[in-house]
Amino acid sequence: MSAMGAETPWHVLEKVSEGQEEIPGLLRGLVTPGSGRVPWSAFDHRLRWTDPPELVVAVLRRLLDVFVQLDEAGRTGVLDLVAARAVMLRVGALRAEAPGMREVLVDGQRAAARLLADGSAEVRSCAARAIEQVRAADPGTLEALRRQATVEADPATLGRHLIAAGEVLAALGASRPPGWLDPWLDHSDPHVRLAARSARLTSGEVTATTSPAATATATATAAPLTGSPDARRAAVEGAGARLCTWRNTPAGTWETVLAGLSDDDLLTSHEAHRIVARGGSSLAPYADLLVPDRWRAGERADHLVRGLMGIGDARALPWYLKRADSYWMEVESLPAEWAQSVLPALLVQVGGPRTERVLRILTGWGPAAAPAVPHLTGLLDTPHARAAAGALGRIGPAAVDAAGLLAALAKGGLRPRRFAGSEHREPRRWHGVQTAAWAYWRVTGDPGLALDALEAATRGGLARPVLSHLCELGPLAAGYADALRPLLGSLGEWTRVGAAEAWWRLTGDAETAVAALLPELHPLSEQRAGPLVLRVVTALGVIGRPAAAAVPLLTEVIVAERRYGGDILHDEELCRVVRTALAAID
Repeated sequence: MSAMGAETPWHVLEKVSEGQEEIPGLLRGLVTPGSGRVPWSAFDHRLRWTDPPELVVAVLRRLLDVFVQLDEAGRTGVLDLVAARAVMLRVGALRAEAPGMREVLVDGQRAAARLLADGSAEVRSCAARAIEQVRAADPGTLEALRRQATVEADPATLGRHLIAAGEVLAALGASRPPGWLDPWLDHSDPHVRLAARSARLTSGEVTATTSPAATATATATAAPLTGSPDARRAAVEGAGARLCTWRNTPAGTWETVLAGLSDDDLLTSHEAHRIVARGGSSLAPYADLLVPDRWRAGERADHLVRGLMGIGDARALPWYLKRADSYWMEVESLPAEWAQSVLPALLVQVGGPRTERVLRILTGWGPAAAPAVPHLTGLLDTPHARAAAGALGRIGPAAVDAAGLLAALAKGGLRPRRFAGSEHREPRRWHGVQTAAWAYWRVTGDPGLALDALEAATRGGLARPVLSHLCELGPLAAGYADALRPLLGSLGEWTRVGAAEAWWRLTGDAETAVAALLPELHPLSEQRAGPLVLRVVTALGVIGRPAAAAVPLLTEVIVAERRYGGDILHDEELCRVVRTALAAID
């Protein structure tokens, strides 16, 4: 047994009574010849994620001692164990100070390097995966990877070798990718092409752009993925990670994802569809591949429809209408130009569990949602009254028929029912009074009720829900500026931003408003951009030239190689908002 085993008896490591330990017998069985051999599955069943690090170190040391005596299942099992424990150590699921853990994993990497030329493609792939996860700076391992990559015939295994090489190169501190990776950049298999580009990025290449030739052939049918289901799934997941991280992705990245759409492995196909659903405008060259009639119906077709919707492709519309009630088709916004076609399908859902989602879509449409006014008016005496009033306000004068009910809500004469199908009403002042009053002003042009609601809100102290209405009223509400000033230093970031927007609209004092807004852009320095940041950028654009101090930071957003927020759609929305703001500021 190893030094660890000699120092600490197995029954102590296993935390059982002496004589009750299981692992020594299983270890002997793994290398027993003939019918007495214990299969790896029996040993693997004994191992647990919760085993203490000291036990894991002792087990790995003993397994590496007998590595050459193990059968194929045993070798792949040990390699998988090394990879899994390396991941756990890296993400903090294992104590970094666990005695001997890092050392035994590095020994595992060296053992894996010796198996890169094994006769089994599965063993070779598992060996590369173990190296990829351990990531030890070992020139000998890198040379073994390079040497095997030149003769590796299995595309999936070759891709795994290249990815592992990128990690080892990064660990060795490579400042730029080596030239020997280049031949695989134009490999016929999309997984290999992606792996080669991933290795270059990992080992020092900052960015790579899609070539014109690749773009010209983007609408061609995606080549099938090869290798085991795990390898194919890993290829698709890796491509998705690159797409969500970088704006300029290597040629072949989207091809890999699209190849996964028709994969026989359910998990691989599901992952590919999930990535496509949030693919954004970068999917545009591949739109012809996404038309759902090329694929089976159901959830996965819904993902394709969402992908088409993300690039504004009108071919998504009939499919959306067919599947509008599907859980997988739930979206927060739709193009306003689709309103006339989509409205009937949305209104069918009003009154059901998706009512609030439908109301958010209608609110986003503004005047285009005017045909829905009768339905929205009917919701003013329901639990959805506040959202319905907001949608009516966005529609504007075309919703004037709802003015009477909106006035009753704003004055307190009508309190909406608290539950659908019940006559029980709000016992106290309704929380949507300000929204109803604002909506009344929007549909009639009479600000009286909105100003009265503001007066009542001021007596109790202005708060975030009122600020957006105050901002829209602008100079009409100039008398409330003094009550607004203290909120510029509020503890709540949303309140501070709302107060700054309103301050600018009420007073025209751009200097104070910009000074309050600029600090709220700090998430951009960390590659983050949530809804609040989008609102701040929009507000700075509305202010215009006096917000010039924001230009350097906003320009950095546009020229960055890495996506903000780790999501394609969120990053593209940020870029749209930033470009609009920069145009207004200049």
